[in-house]
Amino acid sequence: MRLVDLSDQFSLQRFVIDSHSGTHIDSPAHVFASGKKVDEFDVGRFMTDAVLLDVSTRAGQAIDDEDLEAAEEAAGLALRERETVILYTATDASSPGPYLSQNGAEYLEFKRVGLVGIDVVNIDDSESGEIVAHRVLLGKDILVLEGLRNLQLIDAPRFTLVCNPLRVSAATSPVRAVAILQ
Repeated sequence: MRLVDLSDQFSLQRFVIDSHSGTHIDSPAHVFASGKKVDEFDVGRFMTDAVLLDVSTRAGQAIDDEDLEAAEEAAGLALRERETVILYTATDASSPGPYLSQNGAEYLEFKRVGLVGIDVVNIDDSESGEIVAHRVLLGKDILVLEGLRNLQLIDAPRFTLVCNPLRVSAATSPVRAVAILQ
C-alpha cells in the first residue's frame, strides 16, 4: 500500500480559518441556503472509491461530457455509482484553470457519482464568476473537492480517497486529502 498526500499547504493565522482556500470541500450549503452543511454528512462519505480522469488537454477550457467520456475510455474504465471522480488538469497555478461545464457536471450527475474533485481552486469558470457546476453537483448532494495537489503521483486509475473535513457546521471545510494506492 502506498499513500499520496493530495493536500495543499494550509496556513492558520490568528485562529481565523478561511475554509475556502487550499484543499477544501464544498457542501450544498455553499450554494443553497437550505443545503446540508459539512457536518451533516456521514463520515463515510469522505472515504470513498475513486477514479482519476486525465483531462489535462483542456488547459484553460471547459471540460464537457465528451471530454469526460474520452478520459474514461482512455483509462479503460466506466464510472460507478457513488464513486468519487478526480479530474486531473495538470494546471500550473499561474495559468487560468480549466473548469467543469454545465453539461460536464450534468454528465457526472447522470452517472450518480458521490463526489467530484479537481486540482484547481475552483471547479467553475473563475473568469465568468458563474457557479454552474457547483449548482448542478451540490444540488444533488454531490460534494465538490477543490485545490488538490500531486495528482501526477497517482499511477492507478482506481484508488481509495480519504478527504476528511473538520467537524464543523459550515458550508466548506479544509481537508487533508490522501490517495491510498494498492
